Amino acid sequence: MIKVLNINELSKDLEKLEIVKKELISKYEEGYLGKRTYLVTYRDGSTKKVEQITKNKMNGDAVIIIPITNDSKFVMILESRPNTIAEMAVEFPAGMVEDGENPIKTAKRELREETGYVCEDIYEIENHHQDQGCSKAVVRVYVATGCKKVEELKGDGTEKIVSLELEKAEILKMIKESDVKTLGINDSGSKLAFLTYLWKEKDDNNE
Repeated sequence: MIKVLNINELSKDLEKLEIVKKELISKYEEGYLGKRTYLVTYRDGSTKKVEQITKNKMNGDAVIIIPITNDSKFVMILESRPNTIAEMAVEFPAGMVEDGENPIKTAKRELREETGYVCEDIYEIENHHQDQGCSKAVVRVYVATGCKKVEELKGDGTEKIVSLELEKAEILKMIKESDVKTLGINDSGSKLAFLTYLWKEKDDNNE
């Protein structure tokens, strides 16, 4: 039987799970995936060996941008994704943060590279671990407002991209009807980003 914890019981369990010391005792990192083993000491004095799978090629932070034009259209991209079932995808512009780069600078750079648009303002609405079982990397979601197209798409030389301007209802319909076998918004990052934006927008309007 699964035990459902109330908030007080959860607090007690969290105290037991609090890590006071973490020692790396072995590491294997070759190719795409690696494995690290830690000796972890908890608040209650107990110790345990914990193994973590790591993504050696994908350990950096990333950004997702929700671009909005002055007439309330959302800018998304239609991109070739040969490694997926549908082989094409509709998603928000996104990219990896380069070493030492400010994430906001990354967001502005990726916005222009992947859509040909620039923005008047940009702000962060959410951040999360995309794959906390494999990486401590943080994904930050930005909303870019006052977006306007200033140039044709360049990409980074490896991407096949078409920019789209979509209504809110069109995006919600694609999310609702999404299926990995068909062209649509099948990227979890884009879904999470947009639904978080709608949730926060609703909260702001209710204040």
